[in-house]
Amino acid sequence: METHFSNLRRTAALWHNEHALVADTATATNLRRIRVLCTLIGVVNGLNIIALLAQDLQASLNPTLTDWNHQLILTHLVCGLLMALYVWAANALRHAHRGFAARLLSLSVLATGILFSIVVVAIDQLVTPNITPFLIACVLSSLVLYTRPVMAAGLYSAVMLVFIFAMGWSQTDPSQVMLNQLNGFAICVVSWSLALAHWRKFTTITLQLEQMEKLQAELQQKQKELDRLTRHDGLTGLYNRNTFVDLTRRELQRARRQGSHTTILLIDLDHFKRVNDTWGHPAGDAVLRHVAALVNSSIRSTDLAGRLGGEEFILLLPATNSESARKIAEKIRQRLEITPAQWEDVRINITASIGLSTTSAAEHRDFESLYNEADKALYLAKHRGRNRVM
Repeated sequence: METHFSNLRRTAALWHNEHALVADTATATNLRRIRVLCTLIGVVNGLNIIALLAQDLQASLNPTLTDWNHQLILTHLVCGLLMALYVWAANALRHAHRGFAARLLSLSVLATGILFSIVVVAIDQLVTPNITPFLIACVLSSLVLYTRPVMAAGLYSAVMLVFIFAMGWSQTDPSQVMLNQLNGFAICVVSWSLALAHWRKFTTITLQLEQMEKLQAELQQKQKELDRLTRHDGLTGLYNRNTFVDLTRRELQRARRQGSHTTILLIDLDHFKRVNDTWGHPAGDAVLRHVAALVNSSIRSTDLAGRLGGEEFILLLPATNSESARKIAEKIRQRLEITPAQWEDVRINITASIGLSTTSAAEHRDFESLYNEADKALYLAKHRGRNRVM
């Protein structure tokens, strides 16, 4: 028995936490539904008033039917006005999903709809013992708007007491009063059970959707990271060799169509092996990251930077002739020379040799020939003493 109660307490605590997580979503959904539901109920009220007024014009109605007719007209009129007020309130609160007023509005609409059905049933007792409007209102309220179980229990308990009192007040046949009250009690129990099932289904689906959205966002983030890793160098963040070659070939095709120049720069750090031998490979990695950041900050947004491997970098300068490219290359070379890399408490001086190759649209050269020419220029820069642009 104790284990059973412990399980119930754990389930109740779990549900309480889950219900708190979906409360705002439920309120937002209720506000949208209230605008539609109350509009429809208002229209139904209007149609009933028209039908009852047409019936009231018939001279053959007896005093009892006339009294029944007038009371229903007044009831539908009041209900219709309240529905119009609720539609206005729902529109005003559409951006206040977390507010107390929004939650109170949902409860008010439910209470009004059910109380309206009780008044109609009480008036109907003048001519019929039927309580169908109360059944419809209770079941509809449990399925249309989302209500937390505790709040729904309080609502249907209060409604049941009002219904029992109303039947004792309007129905004169004691046996019929008892029957209606028992049926009303059953209707309230069934309606609360439906409201509970409806809320739990909504809670489960909402939490599952939120979990799916979270997993989808994580998957997209991992996909972006995977794409970045497949397209970029893991150490420097620059384009890797394959990606750079692919983008360069596309740029050469575009340059041919537009008749513009294209330039490639090959950058090779001078005596980079000494860095690894003197301070270790972590220091060498720090130097490579430093060079990548400096190069990136020295080029235009339309230029592309990549790492070929080791201490070799490559730049693509679209719509750039050899003279303009040489100025950019000199700027990069000078910045590298005067900007040491920092490794722990050591400042590591850097120089680089740069090979430059330019092609025009009329030459129809591919990446391989342009790269080979830049590589020859880089070799010449190394041969002539390094730290220069050729």
